[in-house]
Amino acid sequence: MPKPTYTSDELIDTLVLSEEQWHRLSEKLNEVDSSHTGQRQHPRVSYRKLAQIAVAIQHSDGQWAKYIVRSRNLSAGGIGFIHGAYVHTDSRCRIIIKNLHGQVVCLEGVVRHCQYLCGTAHDVGVQFDTAIVLTDFTEAGPEEIFNSSAGSAPETPPATA
Repeated sequence: MPKPTYTSDELIDTLVLSEEQWHRLSEKLNEVDSSHTGQRQHPRVSYRKLAQIAVAIQHSDGQWAKYIVRSRNLSAGGIGFIHGAYVHTDSRCRIIIKNLHGQVVCLEGVVRHCQYLCGTAHDVGVQFDTAIVLTDFTEAGPEEIFNSSAGSAPETPPATA
């Protein structure tokens, strides 16, 4: 795969929020997340412990731009983050993130949704091209994963005698 050409080597922060504004927005998003129970393919865990992550987004002209975004949640199949601008559905992107071993990993994917929140804030959902092992990136245990915004744990299959 050819190396992308970036419009700049600088990371662009398009989301200008104070910590208080970010906290209020996070609380609002938690309420929205709890209303989506049962609609997710992969359980999600809160992934706000990293205040910011780097994302490279390919724009419609083929150029790539690098941004700082605020992470929201993470699943084996994708990541949610808050960005300070609209991102077109189906845009290619690369998420630059550290795993629990401190290694920088590039996860490639495609934008599946972008929803306006307030001000310049947009809720962006990215589906990874290849699923990740969630526990490589978060210390969340099985109970936290299954009791996340994805809803409750899957039903236990009936015992066979």
